[in-house]
Amino acid sequence: MGESCRYHSGADAVWHCQPCQRHYCGECVPGSVDNYPKSTPKCILCNRALANVGASNKAKPFWQMAPFYFRYGIRPGPLTVSIISAVAAIAMTGLGIFSIFVLVALLAMVIRYNLLVIERLAAGQLEAPTFGDAQDGRSAATFARVIGMILVAGAAGMLLARLGQGTVQAYAIALSLLTPAAMIVLALEHSLRAAVNPLKLLQFTLIIGWPYWLLWLSTSAVSAAPTYLMPVVMGKVPDWMLLPLLAFTTSYFSIVTSAMMGYICLTKQQRLGVASMVDDDEFLEEREFDRLKALADASILLRESRGEEARKALVTALRQQPDDLALNERYYRLLLAIEDQKALRELGPHLLERFVKLNQPHKAAELYVATLNSQGAPAIDKSPLRHQLAEALYRQRQFRPALALINNLHKEDPQYPKLDAAYLLLAKIYLDGFNRTDNCRKLLAFVRKKFPNSRVLQEVQQLESILSAEAGAAQPA
Repeated sequence: MGESCRYHSGADAVWHCQPCQRHYCGECVPGSVDNYPKSTPKCILCNRALANVGASNKAKPFWQMAPFYFRYGIRPGPLTVSIISAVAAIAMTGLGIFSIFVLVALLAMVIRYNLLVIERLAAGQLEAPTFGDAQDGRSAATFARVIGMILVAGAAGMLLARLGQGTVQAYAIALSLLTPAAMIVLALEHSLRAAVNPLKLLQFTLIIGWPYWLLWLSTSAVSAAPTYLMPVVMGKVPDWMLLPLLAFTTSYFSIVTSAMMGYICLTKQQRLGVASMVDDDEFLEEREFDRLKALADASILLRESRGEEARKALVTALRQQPDDLALNERYYRLLLAIEDQKALRELGPHLLERFVKLNQPHKAAELYVATLNSQGAPAIDKSPLRHQLAEALYRQRQFRPALALINNLHKEDPQYPKLDAAYLLLAKIYLDGFNRTDNCRKLLAFVRKKFPNSRVLQEVQQLESILSAEAGAAQPA
């Protein structure tokens, strides 16, 4: 099972900070690597470079991927290598002694491609490399290292032969068991010394654990497939096809085993110290990246009790994008979380007004109630804001704070131009929130008398009709 994000438990980890031992998801580290200086995202807590673990964290267990390995061998790159092997086998039949050179070149090409498959898969690239990717001038050096491995193994066997047949048999078994590890180490470290170091190979098997032995069984079985296939087809196909068929199937199954080796490294990528090819997200436009980065940083810093740093991250972003809803809400909730009463008194009303101006009165009402619950009522002296907040609270059936906001508005601001609508709202609050029909009637009558040309008179009349109908229904027959 993959690692989850430290701060979003339902999300898979994409990045890891080794010093902090924190896993982050794509929401914690937004955007593409190209959004970051030198394409290197850094930990917000310690400012160290993060390691991408997206591909390895999503990787399924080795034994669940059998269809992937066999499909991998028929992708364009691997299929090209297998076809070239078959064509080279046909060509060798007519070249005499020069066929040795063709064979060496073919082996060098196939070995280089197989090691590249291991290297790419271990780094998290699930797409097979193209044939051209392997033509990087390293085929000869790679082939020489493989020959060196064979020579070292043979020399060690000759030395052990002096100790008796039992020792040689034990050595042969150990050699067979460690061959996949040797090929993987060679692919990842490009070092002959590392690939023939018994302690290095043993360490590798211990890191992989018991799945390594499943890998050994699988690669042994798959590598032997051409040996069992050829007797089946002999006599059923022309003789001239046998050699190219053997070359094709040998190449195909070698790539399948290399895919197995590479994928098992992917599942243990971090412990093996393999540099990941970043499973990158979409590049973000600068303003959007700055916005999402500030939101992510503030969330993490607040969770880590670093409220002042979280505030700075949000303030910096708000200076550039003062009307962004998410940034404003996160900043307001940050002030609530750190219980900054002074900032809430001074900035709270301005932030609430900003939500109203951005056509988000419901959000302003929600934050106002949150402030009431934690800090007490912020002082709001602007009548339009009080009116709009009260209306939003009424719609959310928060009758008591709505009443507190608008109850004395006519005394505190008798010149407020929408006082008629405010009185009507107050009447609704008394009726729906407290069942005070008497107060409701008085307020409606006052609106009708005080504002004879008001636009809300039709609503006043409708509400009076409802009250009259209810009063009539309540009288005894």
